[in-house]
Amino acid sequence: MKNKTDQKLSTALPRPMPIGISDYRLASTQYYYVDKTLMIKDFLDERPMVSLFARPRRFGKTLNMDMLRTFFEKTEEDTSIYFKDKKIWSCGEVYRNYQGKYPVIFVTFKDVKRNTWNETYDHIYKILMNEFERHRELLDSDRCSEYEKAYFKRFMTGQADSTDLITAFQNLSQMLDEHYGTAPIIIIDE
Repeated sequence: MKNKTDQKLSTALPRPMPIGISDYRLASTQYYYVDKTLMIKDFLDERPMVSLFARPRRFGKTLNMDMLRTFFEKTEEDTSIYFKDKKIWSCGEVYRNYQGKYPVIFVTFKDVKRNTWNETYDHIYKILMNEFERHRELLDSDRCSEYEKAYFKRFMTGQADSTDLITAFQNLSQMLDEHYGTAPIIIIDE
């Protein structure tokens, strides 16, 4: 005789595959998810300055990068809930201590498919503008200079020039380092 829990499990629909899903939080909670969180352990053990994910299309590169962002990023939200039932959490406190401790710059250029250079430039500018927006706290930082804040505002209002765009990662990274007292993790997809 089946109990109520067994009956619920046998009638529950299987989780769908996360095809086309690149949001780690969504994939790990709503879809069938193959736990790849030990990649975080590998990063912490090896401490690479740069890592390149060279895999064919549809192999989960963006999902893995979003997993790294979700794990490392310092936010007001407690993102540890997305890892407590994953392999990385069972690796011990030494690894858990890195969770939620870093500013992260995360951009993806995978959808930049334009017909002209001007359209491409505008699209890249908007992607970077959105990343600046995610770090709006820098405008109120007492650790960033007024010059840096003016640059930030210029970028946010669409008044930045091509040189400002060229130095966007460097300047945003420097401001995050000054504000948080730790160098950010930079994740660039495609």
